[in-house]
Amino acid sequence: MLGKLNGSVVSSAAVLAAGLTLVGCDGAKKEVSLLKEENAQLTMQLDETRTALDGEMQERRRLEQELANAKKAAEEMPAAPAVAEAAPESAPMADLGPDVTVEKRDDMIVLTISSDVLFDSGEATLKSSAKKTLDKVVSEINKKFPGKQVRVAGFTDQDPIRSSGYKTNYHLGFDRAFNVSQYLESKGLGKERLERLSFGPEQLKKSKKESRRVEIAIVDAND
Repeated sequence: MLGKLNGSVVSSAAVLAAGLTLVGCDGAKKEVSLLKEENAQLTMQLDETRTALDGEMQERRRLEQELANAKKAAEEMPAAPAVAEAAPESAPMADLGPDVTVEKRDDMIVLTISSDVLFDSGEATLKSSAKKTLDKVVSEINKKFPGKQVRVAGFTDQDPIRSSGYKTNYHLGFDRAFNVSQYLESKGLGKERLERLSFGPEQLKKSKKESRRVEIAIVDAND
């Protein structure tokens, strides 16, 4: 009886061992199968990467060749003829005489008249002789720049005022600008077009004589 029992145990153990072996084999087969599938995918990706790289290399060689051809064509192209220099711009205004200088500043045309031409020292009343100069100025402005704003500014030197009744150079500069603008208005320049201001001694020139001046600026003259 004991012998039969031992035989049954041995037989059961053998069956169990065989079963475990079979299960182990199936697991190994599945793992191998997964590894093969993964390897196949990596191989496919590698092939795609190589194909893309080959395409990029071909495109690069094509672009390099085009660049070389363009450089060669540029070197063989005959030189362009020299461009003639632009003719100097015509004067924006007629000659207004030796007492008036004309210059362009950005979008403005500025006429500069020495205060010594317009006024006696320390005064703001226009000289009789100055009116002839201003007549030419207002005629030219109305002819060539109708409707444009006109800015009249007074400038002085930096010497303090002693003999006249003006408190500062700014007061003197403004009265001079105002009286010039009043005369321009009396000769047909619309009041709504005129602006008056004084810079006093703020913008000095090389000499005192040059610093004492009235500037008449036509605003937006290029439009």
